[in-house]
Amino acid sequence: MEQALYNLPEGWEWYSVKELSNNIQYGHTAKAESNGNAKFLRITDIQNGKIDWQGVPTVSLEEKEVSKYALNDDDLIFARSGATAGKSILIKSAPKDAVFASYLIRIVPKKEKILPEFLSYFFLTPTYWEVVSQNAAGAAQPNINGTKLSEFIVPVAPQEQQKRIVEKLDALLTRIDTAIEHLQESVTLKSAFLQSALDGQFSAISERMTIESLAEVKGGKRLPKGEKLSDEVTDHPYIRVTDFTDKGTIDLSDIKYISKHIHNQIKRYVISKDDLYISIAGTIGKTGFVPPELDGANLTENAAKLVIKDKQQLDLSYLYLFTLTSDFSAQAGLATKTVAQPKLALTRLSKIEIPICSLEKQKDLVATIEALKSKIHDAEAVLLGKMEDLKCLKASILDSAFRGEL
Repeated sequence: MEQALYNLPEGWEWYSVKELSNNIQYGHTAKAESNGNAKFLRITDIQNGKIDWQGVPTVSLEEKEVSKYALNDDDLIFARSGATAGKSILIKSAPKDAVFASYLIRIVPKKEKILPEFLSYFFLTPTYWEVVSQNAAGAAQPNINGTKLSEFIVPVAPQEQQKRIVEKLDALLTRIDTAIEHLQESVTLKSAFLQSALDGQFSAISERMTIESLAEVKGGKRLPKGEKLSDEVTDHPYIRVTDFTDKGTIDLSDIKYISKHIHNQIKRYVISKDDLYISIAGTIGKTGFVPPELDGANLTENAAKLVIKDKQQLDLSYLYLFTLTSDFSAQAGLATKTVAQPKLALTRLSKIEIPICSLEKQKDLVATIEALKSKIHDAEAVLLGKMEDLKCLKASILDSAFRGEL
């Protein structure tokens, strides 16, 4: 997508990032280590626009390499690949001999033309992100390279106006970011309150039984050797762990399918809408219900199904809620073995203990928790809506700033 330009105020000019930079450079390719002679900044060390230098690993480099890749105050660093592609941070107070890794790009601004802070704010604007998003659309791995970055056109104000705009943005955006952080803390507290209530309800029940005494534990099945999943819709969907959501159900947006021929070879390994699924390899303990449209779907070998033996003894929703408790997480954690990847064997899963009470009390507990979840989710929706409004306000302020309207 080509960047859209607009009329600028008197005294402003358009410049490419290349014209505003002394250097555009990729970082050093190496493996991080614990006892190197230089801090080694990676994409993963940049979180929420901040760097925790204490947690940044090191790398061993010769002096000439340290000099070549050394980070200096007012350098702009960009993530060039992955989910954070295009995100940037202005370096301030970098440790001595800190360098940057190969999946980052460094821009050294020409301070005689542009304030580093002014340029840094441009890379937060809707104009910039619209182009980044359009370029990433359809790509298997979002990315931005040095050439693309150098071609961005920046509206540049006279230096005195740049200073004034930066001061205003510092004041306004700091207040907005602080408000967003406080709202996020409120969301986190509400989630913690729900978890505490859930744990409290189950911990009050003294009688316990193992999963195997209440439900059959059955594994899924991998595809036969040489066979592959397909996007072509058939009568036989195949549920993978990647389809499991954090909300206790299946994401239907990217379901894969198998042919009747493949299904006939693994037809014993299907899951019903009356069963509960649980991930048992890699990601451990992700549970939920199968929607009616996937009733009878094949299930991956990286998951198992819990089939209730007597529905007068155990309620499916009660079982699901228990899998969300800290008690279940702790037991599953102890039962998980890690070699190449974490694995929860079916035999160990079946030995996990569940607090058990009468079916009537189970249903009462489910109703209590669901009512509380509904209230908390409604409150969270309000908070998240306010956060979104603040993010839109921030984008609007940035847009106005780079049109000379702030």
